[in-house]
Amino acid sequence: MAVTATGRTKTKNLLLNFIRDGQYTMNGKKYRTPIFKTDITGDIVTVYLYLDDSVSGTVTKFELLDPDGETFDDSPKNITKTAANGLLVYFQYKLSITSI
Repeated sequence: MAVTATGRTKTKNLLLNFIRDGQYTMNGKKYRTPIFKTDITGDIVTVYLYLDDSVSGTVTKFELLDPDGETFDDSPKNITKTAANGLLVYFQYKLSITSI
């Protein structure tokens, strides 16, 4: 037996619905940011965070938060973000779903 296409789609959507917010650490302080965009292409689920040109400083971590506000995933960085440009970052997951 195999997981159906409907089952695969619903599992990917469950993951996207579980991730509620983004967060970044800049100059030692944490800031929440909304999810900018999400995408599902095949079995790849991508979650984007965007920092616009009003944000500047040194970013040392990006995080995705669950419904309880706890970290689901994080990505340590060392990026100097200037006010001259926006910054788009993404988290990407490949779902491999099989039944046994």
